[in-house]
Amino acid sequence: MLEIRPATLADTDAVYALICELKQAEFNRQAFNVGFAANLQDHNLCYQLAELNGEVVGMVSLHMQFHLHHVNWVGEIQELVVVPQARGYGVGSKLLAWAEDKARIAGAELTELSTSAKRLDAHRFYQREGYQHTHFRFTKAVAPKIIRVASQRQENESQ
Repeated sequence: MLEIRPATLADTDAVYALICELKQAEFNRQAFNVGFAANLQDHNLCYQLAELNGEVVGMVSLHMQFHLHHVNWVGEIQELVVVPQARGYGVGSKLLAWAEDKARIAGAELTELSTSAKRLDAHRFYQREGYQHTHFRFTKAVAPKIIRVASQRQENESQ
């Protein structure tokens, strides 16, 4: 039986594993724990977990924001992940429906999300769920500049 329920601090390990699955990477565990705990306190951010027969198999995060260019609330789905062995059973659809209902009840005009250009299966899933490709998202890493500045400082100090 599939159950959708709110995530709690006790779910930190399961959420960490899901995020690692989503990104196919491991993250600094201490930083993750601190960030997840802080995010749980944010009333505009919700995490819901999908449990199948008592095992956590998926999650969705919904961030509610008032967008000035919409003059309304928008629900941004920041993460949606289902473990590979639970895909194809409607888990992702149920998590997405939960986020859409939550956003609707909160008065949002729409829900939006972004996904990697490489995730073609995800694109097809979102289109089947009624999402349209309406925007381009551009990103730019800023962390390397900070690292470079710090290493330049060290070089200058050693000279």
